[in-house]
Amino acid sequence: MTHFTGEMISAAKANDLSAISAVIAATDELITQRANSYAVRAGGSVDHDLAEDLAQAGRIRLWESIALFDGESPRQFMAYVDKALHSAMTEHRHQLKRSGVSASCAKDFEGALTLAAGDPYDAARIATTDVMGPRKMTRDRAYAALLSWLGTDSLDRPLNHDLYGEEITLGDVISAESGVPVDLLDPRDYETTRRKTVREQVHRVLGKLSDRQRHVLKADHGIAPVGHYGEGPDTTLADDMGVTPYQVKQARVKGKNRFSELYRAGAAA
Repeated sequence: MTHFTGEMISAAKANDLSAISAVIAATDELITQRANSYAVRAGGSVDHDLAEDLAQAGRIRLWESIALFDGESPRQFMAYVDKALHSAMTEHRHQLKRSGVSASCAKDFEGALTLAAGDPYDAARIATTDVMGPRKMTRDRAYAALLSWLGTDSLDRPLNHDLYGEEITLGDVISAESGVPVDLLDPRDYETTRRKTVREQVHRVLGKLSDRQRHVLKADHGIAPVGHYGEGPDTTLADDMGVTPYQVKQARVKGKNRFSELYRAGAAA
């Protein structure tokens, strides 16, 4: 544990350069530990470049704020130091990971993310709805917040840690799908590949349904080559298919249940 003396603290507060340097040197191990803890990737490894950036942000903040310490005891000073490091590193991490949007926009998106139970794509949808109240975003603003939230470092996340450890990352898969080298990927490649993967999975699952079930679900959502029947009466779709409205309804219910079962099984795999 880092120890400070009353004399060192008093001198540092009085802007004594040697004392300030001594405080920073004495806290360097703590700063490194805190920086590493804030730079842990989703798979559990440390992003060392980010950790170094955070450590530097912590040192600067500590330097700038020592004179503002209004306590007396070393214990109080230790708590003050910890709080200063937490503030500096979380702010800097947000600046790095939420680049391209304002701090208020990033904060609003994180509120939507909570409402979406952690799903960033659902959060982008929720952010454009009335549930956000006065913080409701336009579609363009919500999409910018989504890309900013994802960040390029998310591409370092292991694809399936339990199966592959950290050998295969999301970036590896996206690079293979998009043809873009891993070091040149950005969040747009993530989104494009995600849409392509979802589209392929949807058509793959639809192909496993009966002809009638597949046609009805495509009609409900306007999936080519079937036209979009939307919320129209089933009689129209039934006439075009040469079946009864009851048969359309049955095909929809059974098709949705089967589609959900097959889609979730494919996603898990």
